[in-house]
Order: sequence, then structure tokens, then C-alpha cells
Amino acid sequence: MLPNLKARRITGMQLASKHLGPVAKCPPRYSEEDWDYNNKIKFRITCDQEKLAERIVEESRRVVDETKDTTKNWQREVEHHMRERTSEIRFLVDELNRQKKTAMLEDEALNTYRNRVLNAIEFLKDKSLAICKQCLILREGRIGVDLCDDEVDRSLRRELKVIKGCQGLADAALKEAEEQIRKLRAAIYLLDQDLAAKDKSLAIDEKNLKLKEFQHDLGKGQDLSKSHCQFSLTEWQAQTYENLEANAKALVSAGQLRAYIDLLLKQVCEDMQNQTDRTNEAFDRRIAETKHVKQCLENKHKDTMDHIHQVQRNMTDLEKEMMDKQRAITLCQTRLSNRAHRPGLELTCDMVQDALYNELQALKASVCKLNQKLNENKASMRYLMHVQVMQEEEINIKTNTCKIDEVDCMTLRQALKYQSF
Repeated sequence: MLPNLKARRITGMQLASKHLGPVAKCPPRYSEEDWDYNNKIKFRITCDQEKLAERIVEESRRVVDETKDTTKNWQREVEHHMRERTSEIRFLVDELNRQKKTAMLEDEALNTYRNRVLNAIEFLKDKSLAICKQCLILREGRIGVDLCDDEVDRSLRRELKVIKGCQGLADAALKEAEEQIRKLRAAIYLLDQDLAAKDKSLAIDEKNLKLKEFQHDLGKGQDLSKSHCQFSLTEWQAQTYENLEANAKALVSAGQLRAYIDLLLKQVCEDMQNQTDRTNEAFDRRIAETKHVKQCLENKHKDTMDHIHQVQRNMTDLEKEMMDKQRAITLCQTRLSNRAHRPGLELTCDMVQDALYNELQALKASVCKLNQKLNENKASMRYLMHVQVMQEEEINIKTNTCKIDEVDCMTLRQALKYQSF
């Protein structure tokens, strides 16, 4: 339509220029036919231009209506897509916030479990290991035959081995917990970054939804139609889902690790408590045996002291008897000496003289027997005194052993109370 109008307009202009333009410097003279023809031509040109203007106005109105409808349709479509976009972003933001909250709670719980493992390691080091080593050192203070490799020593060495094994397991669990906390916090950091970007994007789209074309504060828009987005929608969704998946994996791993730490600490407590009970039972048996031997030694020491006193009394009786025999010998010898002064035939070997000789010999034999028994009693006394010293030494050894085991070691071991940490 427009090329035809343009052609007509140009044709009219050519006609007008052909018949109405000046052809000479002096005013031309025309005939009436020229005048009539000129008027008709101008009238025709005027009508053509009016019709052209009417068509242009009508066409302009139609284009305006079409552009209004197109603009409104596009605005509705854009706003619809923006609402869908904001809804999708809100959903992802809610999901990210939910996952972040769960991750924060899991991080706090895992940090609590890490502290439990630290408490277990500290208890094993400062209490269990120190007390076990101290008991071994204290038991080196036993003396004599009591310094032997008994069941208590073997139980303490087994306990030391169990403690070191539990420490190794706890150290490994602590490293795993710290590594899992690091992964969980890295996932939380990615969620924070994603949330910050989506919050900003959501704010921009919500602001755009509120904007209207009749507002006065729109400012000057910049034509960015030729600018290209750096990422596709698929990449955008994939990044978010990767962050959510990484966080979900970290949560699952953290939950499994917490369950493992629970089981580990429970097993450590059971193993340590069982070994501690076995060692304490060995201590109790050893203490009871030592006390029994000590009591037997004390009873024997009492019997030995009674025998010593008995031997001492017997020696006193023997010495007294020997003194009596010496006085009897002196009497007998005096009598013999006096009878040696009998005169003449009176110095006969009569029955009295024979009786005195026999008495003297019997007294001397009795003194010899008494002296022999006295020597035997003295030897027995020496042996009993040696046995007494030996018994007292053994009693002191057993007393020292009882003090080490019952007072020193068992007092320390009362602090070994295991719970779930």
C-alpha cells in the first residue's frame, strides 16, 4: 500500500513541477485551458494527499493498537515468567535454608561428638594411662620375694595394652570427626554462597515485578538486548542441585560417623571397664593372699615368741638345776674330803664311801646332761631368734606389699569410673 501511495505522490509532484514550475524569468501567460487543467491537477493532488494521510492515520492507529496488545502480551508473559522464576527461586531458597539449618544442627551435634571423643582421649591419657603406669611404678617398690611377676602385673600390662588400643581408635575417630566437620562446613559455605546469590536474584525479580511503566522513578533503562547471559538455566539448576546433593551426602556421612562414634565410645567404655574390673579383681585376690600369708606369719611369729619364751624359761630352769647340782657336787666333795681325814683303820672304803663316790659320779653325769640340754636349748634359742627375725622381715615385706596394693594402688584406681563420655 505504501509504495503505491508514494508512487502517486511522486507522480503528482512531477506533474505539478511540469505544468506549474517557472520555465522563464518573465511571467508566463497561460490559456484558460491551462488554468482549468492546473486547478484540476492541484485538486486531484490534494485529494490524493488527503486520502494518503487518512490511510496513514488509520494504519498508524492500527499499528498503535497492535503494539499496545503486543506490549501488554509480552509484559504479561514476562511477568508470568518472572512470577514462575520467583516461585522457583523461593522454593530453592526454602530448600537451601532447610538444608542449611539441618547442616548447622548436624555440625553442632558432630562438634559435640568431637568433644566427647576429646574427653575420652583426655580421660584415657590423664586418668587411665597415668594410673596404670603409676601402679606399675608403685609395685616396683615391693621388696624381697614379693617383687615377683604375679597376676596383678600381668593384668596391669594387659590393661596398658588395652588403653593404648583404645587411644588409637579414639585418635582415628577424632581425625575422622574433624575431617567430616570440615566437609560439612564447606558444604554450608557453598549453601551460604548460593543463598546469597539467590536472595539477591529474588530481590531483583521481585523489584522488577513491582515496577510499572507509568512510574516516575524508572530512570533511564540501558539496552542490554545484545548482552548474553553467562550461564544456562540447566547449569544454574545443576549447580544448586549439586550443592544440595553435596550437603545431603555430608549429612549422611556425619550421621553415620556419629553412630560409629557412639558405638566406639560405648565399646571403649565396656572394654576399659571390663579390663579395670579384672585388674581390680586380681588386686583383691593378691591382697587377700598377701593378708592371709601375713596373718599366718604373724600367727607363726606369735608361736615362735611363745617357744622362745618357753626355751628361755627352760634354760633358766636348767641353769638353776645345774647350780643345784653344783651345790650337791660341792657337798659330796666336801663330805669325801672330810672322810679323807679319818684316822688309821677308820679310813676304810665302806658303803658310805662307795655311796659318796657313786653320788659324785651321778651328779657329774647329771651336770653333763644338764649342760648338754642347756647347749641344745641355746642352739634352739639361736635358731628361734633367727626364725623370729626372718618372720618379722617377711611380715614387713607383706605389710609393705599390702600398703602398696591396697592403700596406694587401689586408692588411685577408685578414680577409674567409665561412662559413655
